[in-house]
This record gives sequence, structure tokens and C-alpha cells, in this order.
Amino acid sequence: MPMNHISLKRLYHIEASNINMLQRLGSVNGIKRTKIEAFSAYVWKIMIGTIDQRHKKCKMGWLVDGRERMGRGKNSMSNYIGNVLSLTFGEASIQELKEAPISDIANTVHEAISKVNNEAHFLDLIDWIECHRPGLMLAKALLGQEGPAVVVSSGQRFPVTEVDFGFGTPLLGTVYTSIPRVGVGYMNQRLSAKGDGSWTVSAILWPELEAALLDDPIFEPMSASHLQL
Repeated sequence: MPMNHISLKRLYHIEASNINMLQRLGSVNGIKRTKIEAFSAYVWKIMIGTIDQRHKKCKMGWLVDGRERMGRGKNSMSNYIGNVLSLTFGEASIQELKEAPISDIANTVHEAISKVNNEAHFLDLIDWIECHRPGLMLAKALLGQEGPAVVVSSGQRFPVTEVDFGFGTPLLGTVYTSIPRVGVGYMNQRLSAKGDGSWTVSAILWPELEAALLDDPIFEPMSASHLQL
């Protein structure tokens, strides 16, 4: 992996009202986009102001869980995350992203996710892996070899409020990695333990993107007040 400066780990709170506002901005002409799609479009638009001007294009990626896409109805593995994951990327020019409204970018996000958000894709993926047995593989984009990118994933199904270690339910659930630096920016969102529809977002960022989010009114750095401490 080439050396880079994507190493800042941050934790944010996003109010439910702002999430709903982004979804409204991403949904036009009777076409409703998901909260993740609208959130991704918003982040993508912020991202373009933080990258080197030598780049004409940039990417955003999404980790898609295949378990709930395989089989009909609720299956026995629906409560598990991992093992059956696919990473898809969307690419757009910097100029297009600057000029486009959130709704148009959300359409681009939807199209990229739709390519892998189905049973046929995951069955093909499993067949390919069984046939080739490739061992560890990483997309070039993850290694930082295909220009600036941010990957978004969701821990929406992680039951933060249902966990109890004997001293009550947690006030905060987050993700952790021991990797010192990565080749792409990364964000993981999940419902906050407050249970009011707000989100907790864990992020690994480059300095310019971290600075942009610090000035952004929607991304609030996590504090004791958000946890009602």
C-alpha cells in the first residue's frame, strides 16, 4: 500500500432531523432515495473540495451485505454481518459533482449500489470464489491506487441498544480498527443508542476532509452531551 495521509480517526453525531433533510434533498420527482444514498451524495459533494486539483475524477464505494439479498424472506443468517460482502464503486468527474444537486448525485449512488444489491450478483461472486480460490484480494481503489475515494458502510443492523453486559445498555456503539492508515477514506454509520433516529458515524479521514467536516453543520463531533452524560 502506498504511503498516504489517510489516518485521522474521528467520531461524529448526526441528528435525525438532518438525516431526514438529506433524504428529502436526495428524493425528487417522486423517486425516494434511501438515507444512505442521500448521505453518501452529501459526503461525496463535500469530498470534492478537499482533494488535489490534479485529479479530474474521484470515487465513492459501498460495502453491501449479501446475506439479506440471498434467498427469499427472512433467512437464518439475517442477523449476521460479514463473510458475504461485496464492494462496489461509483466514479464521477469533479466538475459534474460540483455542479450537480444532491438528488442527481444520489441517483449516481443508487445506480452503483444497484449493480451488486441483488441475489444474482452474490451467487455469481460465490461461484467465482469457489472456482478460483484466489485467497486474499483487495481492490486497487482500497490501496489508494485509483485516485481519491471514500468508502461508506453501515452498521445499521448492529443492535447497540439490545446489548447488556450486566450493567445496563451502552450509550455508544462504534467500530474500531488497528490499521494505522488506509488507502481510502472510510465512514461507518449506525443508529445511535439514543434511539431517536440520530446516527453515530465513525470515520477515517485525510486532514483536508477532516477539516471540511469540522466546519460542516451536519457532522457534529461526538461529545458527552450527545450521550446525555
